[in-house]
Amino acid sequence: MRFEDIVFVYHLSDPGQIAWHGRYHYHEAGRYEIHYFVSGEGCFRNAASRFAIESGSLYLSSPGMRHQILATVSEKPITYYAVLVDVSDDAEARALLDRLVGRGEGRIIGSSYRFFFADLLEKHLSGDRELEHSARHAFISFLYQISAGKHPNWAAADNVHIEKAIAIMQSRIERRLDLVELCRRLDVSREHFIRLFSSYMGMPPMRYYARLKIEAARAMLSSTNLHVGEIADKLGFDSQFSFSRAFRRTTGISPSDYRDRFLQKVDFIVDREADDEVGLSEPRALLRGGERE
Repeated sequence: MRFEDIVFVYHLSDPGQIAWHGRYHYHEAGRYEIHYFVSGEGCFRNAASRFAIESGSLYLSSPGMRHQILATVSEKPITYYAVLVDVSDDAEARALLDRLVGRGEGRIIGSSYRFFFADLLEKHLSGDRELEHSARHAFISFLYQISAGKHPNWAAADNVHIEKAIAIMQSRIERRLDLVELCRRLDVSREHFIRLFSSYMGMPPMRYYARLKIEAARAMLSSTNLHVGEIADKLGFDSQFSFSRAFRRTTGISPSDYRDRFLQKVDFIVDREADDEVGLSEPRALLRGGERE
């Protein structure tokens, strides 16, 4: 098994972005695509049916299965991860994915999995062979746990302060947020919150917030035509210089170099068959938690 591509799309709202990510397409033999939706609302068209997109929903599409993201709720833009894998030479992974795809219906697995996909993306982009190997094993483990209807321990939403803090951070990615305001909104002391967040997430809260901004910047650089200065301003940095410095510190390369390397390429086949020929209907419900097909 190998990763063909892993992308993160932040706030799907720009018309150009919507056109690109909303393409109606499929992948060739051996290639499966997994979409994990962090936030937002809309519809996911898989095969001949539409399903609701909501926070924590997961969809899998097999080779030849036409699929499309429909960003139909403009006031609630979609944020998601997409993973394209080639399992042509991996019978185990292929059988597991076929079992999970089913008829294309999705399932709700919870919004905390964004941390798993963020880690997967970072390892994939690292250029480190050992980390990429680790990512493949982690992904197979993830698929088995989803198949069993079980969640990893780290995905359990067992701390209300952490969950609320992350929700606030996500809502303020395009604005500014400091630790004082965050602690005030959570009604906790600074020292207690830093200790709690660091223990649960493995990093201090404001470092995590900065990481969310860089994560959003990666998506904008790879899938929009916004200038680097526009992205810096959009994400609340003081200047293009401070943004570029923060971006390089996190990724190891400049924003311009990142765009040159990861600007999204055509890796799909567009199908322009008319909507009324595939039997579109009202969005269907998703499986939740440990429910099994």
